[in-house]
Amino acid sequence: QYAVHFLKVKVLLVLGHELCGAVKAAQLPSDQLEQEPRELSIALRGIKYNFGQGKLQGTEDPRTLDREAVTINTKRQVETIAEDEGIMGKVSSGELLVVGGFY
Repeated sequence: QYAVHFLKVKVLLVLGHELCGAVKAAQLPSDQLEQEPRELSIALRGIKYNFGQGKLQGTEDPRTLDREAVTINTKRQVETIAEDEGIMGKVSSGELLVVGGFY
């Protein structure tokens, strides 16, 4: 929000990366996430929530699982940004482009 409204950026890039430690940690069992410091636990549970409804079930190859998890998280972060009326107003007027990516 700060970058969009005060710095007047023209592109907002949400970038997920392969082998992301946070995404990997979010795949741990919920009871393990609860043992982390409060702020970290909240962040990891938020990422884990993005994996809901079995989106990662049936994926056995670790590399494929990692890529799918990062992609799901990146898409969800873009969707969260799209819920912000101020940001979407800038998108609608052509002042801002919001893009998700993976590397």
